[in-house]
Amino acid sequence: MNRLSLIGLLIALVFTGCAPETPSDGLILDAIPGPDAGNPNQMLVWNDALYLQLNDMTFGSEIWKLDDSGLSRITDIEPLEGNAAPARFFVFKDELYFTALKEPYGRELFVLDGNDDRLVRDIGESPSSSSPVGFTEFDGSVYFTANDDVIGHELWRWDGETVSLAADVNEGPGSSNPAWHRVLGDNLVFAAQRAGHGTELFLYDGTSVRMAAEMNPGPSGSRPSELTVVGEMLYFSAYTPDEGIELWSWDGETEALVADIRPGTDSSSPRSLTAHDGRLFFTASHPDHGAELFMLTPGGAPELVKDIREGDRDATPHELHSHGEILYFAAEDGINGLELWDWTETDGARIVADIDEGSMGSDPHAMISFNDEWLYFSARTQRFGVELWRTNGTTTEMLRDTWPGSFGSTPNDYAVLGDRICHSAADEMHGRELWCQVHSTATPVQTRTRP
Repeated sequence: MNRLSLIGLLIALVFTGCAPETPSDGLILDAIPGPDAGNPNQMLVWNDALYLQLNDMTFGSEIWKLDDSGLSRITDIEPLEGNAAPARFFVFKDELYFTALKEPYGRELFVLDGNDDRLVRDIGESPSSSSPVGFTEFDGSVYFTANDDVIGHELWRWDGETVSLAADVNEGPGSSNPAWHRVLGDNLVFAAQRAGHGTELFLYDGTSVRMAAEMNPGPSGSRPSELTVVGEMLYFSAYTPDEGIELWSWDGETEALVADIRPGTDSSSPRSLTAHDGRLFFTASHPDHGAELFMLTPGGAPELVKDIREGDRDATPHELHSHGEILYFAAEDGINGLELWDWTETDGARIVADIDEGSMGSDPHAMISFNDEWLYFSARTQRFGVELWRTNGTTTEMLRDTWPGSFGSTPNDYAVLGDRICHSAADEMHGRELWCQVHSTATPVQTRTRP
């Protein structure tokens, strides 16, 4: 064993055998001691444990696990300091899957087998990565997009035993780049490119693939995006020369223009499509109202929820988050700046709190539901910067000044683990590391109430 390997082994033994007990609240681990960042991300809770990617500079970027016994590294995919950068975690048939970089395969699909990693298949059969993405469970298998370096980026399937090509949508070496995979009834629906048609809507029924709808016949394609299922209907944005980018639907057989919200060739560009309370909510640009929040009940026509920023200036609602009977979102009303809003059937759209009091706005984002009552998120104030907040719709609280001063710790990558909300955050002393907040013992630093 060479000197470098011996040093790495000794560090590992010290880390795993002599590490202090993992705290349950606050900073969980300074993975790289000092201001350098471990950069935890890709968090997923499974079987009462939090799995995440973390870099400790000794073993590089690997999978770590946080549970009742503490935080520990569980893989060494690329030995010692190699960076496997595991990502895109998902659970299928009670096993944890992910993509990772490993020589000589490139980025491929792996499964966690106990505490060891196992390559599912080297799809490209070369050092070039197949870069699998878009994992979606359908009809007892997981479907995804990958590149085998022969036919390009196409639709693949993993049934728990075998990885196989599901469909070569754009036959030959050219990629179809399937994206926005969604399940509607007995079909897997997605946007893909085919020679002579451009990017259009396709379906796979478990056996074969076909074009489901062609909104813009010809080689340019309609470029469908934002595919969202509400009940038995698929909604999406698509382009046509006559209407621009507008809202369309597909019921499993027929496509239809839902509405030309911005009449003529100008686009309303529907975006942030979100299913909530059996309806579709989305942001679209209207000539009289600007970019505002719209609502659609299947079978009906789009309705303006509220002209939040009155007139034709943009409120630009975004970060739409369905939380029980409440839809939370960020919007700019021209008075309070970009702040947190909500919508309920009873009260319509209302501002939740003027978090950064005045006209600057707090830019609420990275929202996650903790339970039936509380929503956690990141928001900015001029005094504290971007820090951790929560709201129950009545009381809105900042919970920790992780990086004192106006810079802020910019919490992100939220996950709920039991009574804790865990996330990445940065401070001057430790860099970006893993933090947790115990919900039941949180003490507010600042409190805001609904105006």
